[in-house]
Amino acid sequence: MILDRFSLAGKVALVTGCGRGIGKGIALGFAEAGADLICVDMTAGHVEATVAAVQALGRRALGLGCDVREGEQVERMVSQARQEFGRIDILVNNVGGTVFKPALKTSQLAWEAVLRQNLTATFLCSKAVAPVMLEQKSGAIVNISTRDSKIPCPGMLGYGAAKAGVNSLTLTLAWELAPYIRVNAILPGAVWTEGSGPVLGAVKERIEAATPLKRLGKPEDIALAAIYLASSASDWVTGRLFEIDGGIEFTPIVAADMGGGN
Repeated sequence: MILDRFSLAGKVALVTGCGRGIGKGIALGFAEAGADLICVDMTAGHVEATVAAVQALGRRALGLGCDVREGEQVERMVSQARQEFGRIDILVNNVGGTVFKPALKTSQLAWEAVLRQNLTATFLCSKAVAPVMLEQKSGAIVNISTRDSKIPCPGMLGYGAAKAGVNSLTLTLAWELAPYIRVNAILPGAVWTEGSGPVLGAVKERIEAATPLKRLGKPEDIALAAIYLASSASDWVTGRLFEIDGGIEFTPIVAADMGGGN
């Protein structure tokens, strides 16, 4: 049956930043699709609820604390995951974040912090997991970027630049790691989560009005795309950037609109 190609049964997936929001949504979606999960966040305590929810779906789950901006911690995390499960079939680089400041008021420290959180973390995790997948001669990496990586990003200069870097990293790794590892990215639009809600609240109506489908995204919208890219349903797909955003076109929203600094 062709729909069986979307199953993740027998797969082991490592998802970063899955304590809440999009990462948690992806982890739970993967579990429903049949995968076992390695749930990673800054501390193991942050993923306890996600681990419990995955286990409630009848799947194995391991919660690990790791600062994915630090190479040694990432290597140790991958080693622990491999010891527990023996393999890693799917990597989702979901960790990200930003600061809200106009470009000329963004300090070097803030700029470098955003690059480390979004771009360096994606590089380090991919570099650590890819050898495992190459040894297996199979694997899928799904990077969570943003539609802001392809449009002007006023008030979030570092975030847009870092995620544009994630896009480039995705395209290059897709070539370097083929044919055994497929590498793709999802570029979400505005997704309403417990974390983003306070930020998006002030501009929710403006975004919805500019969106053909007239709503903000949900974590499960991104999870469904991730299941496709992680499963054999996308066996002939690599090096692609998927915009999942309700069809929105660019609408200028600056940091001040979202409560950021001037």
